[in-house]
Amino acid sequence: MQALPLTPLDPLAAVAPEVGHLQRLLDVYGPLLTDHQREACRLRLDEDWSYTELAETFGCTRSGAYDLIRRAFTQLEHYEQRLGHAAELARRDAVEAGLRGRLSRLSAGRV
Repeated sequence: MQALPLTPLDPLAAVAPEVGHLQRLLDVYGPLLTDHQREACRLRLDEDWSYTELAETFGCTRSGAYDLIRRAFTQLEHYEQRLGHAAELARRDAVEAGLRGRLSRLSAGRV
């Protein structure tokens, strides 16, 4: 098995679109993570828990909680690079939104 590269920065220190991207990856590839990783990511993304809160809950150090999240997010990104399911879902969502817009314009009498 190939080792995954680890990113040195906090994955959630970026802007809100990055959080949305990570949430989409968790939705698509979450079942491939361990229960422990999946729950930690869910709490970090959905509940906005701090690393200190995660450490207390999972009985580890703050840096251990950070490493758990970082490795899980790296793994999710790795799955997306290999499989591309989240990108395909985003593409389909954009096509659907465009079609819905055209349908609403057609039903309003504007083409």
